[in-house]
Amino acid sequence: MNTILRFVPLAWAALTLAAQSAETPKPSPSPVFQGVLLDAGCRDFSSRNVNRPPLSVAGANPAQTPEAIAAAKASNAKQPGAAPNGGAESAGPRTAFGITVDAQTLAAERSDVLPHQVADLLSRQSDPTCAIKGNTRAYALLMDSGRLLDLDDGGNTYATVAVEGSDAGRAMLTGQAPGFKPRAKVKGRIQGDKIIASSVQLQ
Repeated sequence: MNTILRFVPLAWAALTLAAQSAETPKPSPSPVFQGVLLDAGCRDFSSRNVNRPPLSVAGANPAQTPEAIAAAKASNAKQPGAAPNGGAESAGPRTAFGITVDAQTLAAERSDVLPHQVADLLSRQSDPTCAIKGNTRAYALLMDSGRLLDLDDGGNTYATVAVEGSDAGRAMLTGQAPGFKPRAKVKGRIQGDKIIASSVQLQ
């Protein structure tokens, strides 16, 4: 009898807990928003601009083929004050677009500028078509409905990790590929014109 009386309070507590857990509603899962991930720092979010392809690496970098170098030398030779052979080693001043620069200054500035033209230089320059580049710090999601929403600070961190972890992102960051506009799934909730994101996944 004493044993039965001991188990009654335990059974009652178990039933109470079961009833409470049945009454407590489970939290609904966060909605998922799909669209195109863009650079939120872009100046022109018009549909015409956003739908343009990103600038290509070849189109943005100076051409370095022998034919292009020869053409550039021929063009320089036509400038007043240029060397007769079209080379950069002119003894006199060089004139381009109405600005005259003496040979000494030209040589000093050229030696200062050229070393910075590294492979990933393009990735650190903004793309006017709103593509994601190496200097992108804030992201926006252009949803399929046409609505544009910025990501919050946490969402920007998730997006940066997703971009750096993707093959296209790594190629862009090393200067081997142009900026890109990946499709993405963003989990979170909308607050005003922002998505308070809990995860960002590239598709």
